[in-house]
Amino acid sequence: MMPEASQSLLALLASAMLLASAGSVHCIGMCGGISSALTFSIPEAQRRGKALWGWQLLFGSGRVSTYVLLGSLAGTLGKTLLDWLPGPSMAVGLALSGILMLLLSGYLLGRGVLLKKLEGVGAGLWRRLQPLTRRLLPVDHPIKALALGGLWGLLPCGLVYTALALSITSGSALSGALVMLCFGIVTVVPVATTGVIASQLQRFRSGPWPKVAACLTLMLALVFFWQAWSMGQGIHAGHHGATGPATDMSHHHQHHHSDP
Repeated sequence: MMPEASQSLLALLASAMLLASAGSVHCIGMCGGISSALTFSIPEAQRRGKALWGWQLLFGSGRVSTYVLLGSLAGTLGKTLLDWLPGPSMAVGLALSGILMLLLSGYLLGRGVLLKKLEGVGAGLWRRLQPLTRRLLPVDHPIKALALGGLWGLLPCGLVYTALALSITSGSALSGALVMLCFGIVTVVPVATTGVIASQLQRFRSGPWPKVAACLTLMLALVFFWQAWSMGQGIHAGHHGATGPATDMSHHHQHHHSDP
């Protein structure tokens, strides 16, 4: 892997983790109720202490597995799209990532119209899948917990769609899967925690927290735009460096043959 590609992937992985961290405020409100409901689907004897945390981690593992699969598909799609787009694919991908962070910043402040529309599309799919969840209740076996978590990963969510869009800009199936793995892992603990003490964490949905999350994503957008600009400048300088000496040599060659 080229150094530029490695740096780009590391930037995307770091962004996915920061995205999940900043968006954990949203996760608490969006998934806290689901996590709590799943808690009450577990046999009563297993709803306390380490056993309850174990079930919540199984739900989370299933959810993250779905994210990884979707990320792999998104990365495959992204490779086709980035190869088709004009200009350096990595710079284009980083610029697109910056635009996505701008959209997410508005979404966290309740103004993300595009991502809300995407959630509406996803809600239709979720309604079709929801009957499958009832067949897995009660959750009395680890396989059921993993399967429920896997279906949960398909729940319509603007934050997840943004992370998937980052996977598209990664440009490969493996990179897309890694982006979603990093994103998912960071969300496991906050979401699992809401399943245990959700009522105490709802206060994070109000107050300054959404604005803090929006500011963090806005900073990510600026980082992506700066990286895209820097990469474009580097490629531009490289082209000048490659053509400059050749032009000089050609000029010298012509001058030599013009001498008597």
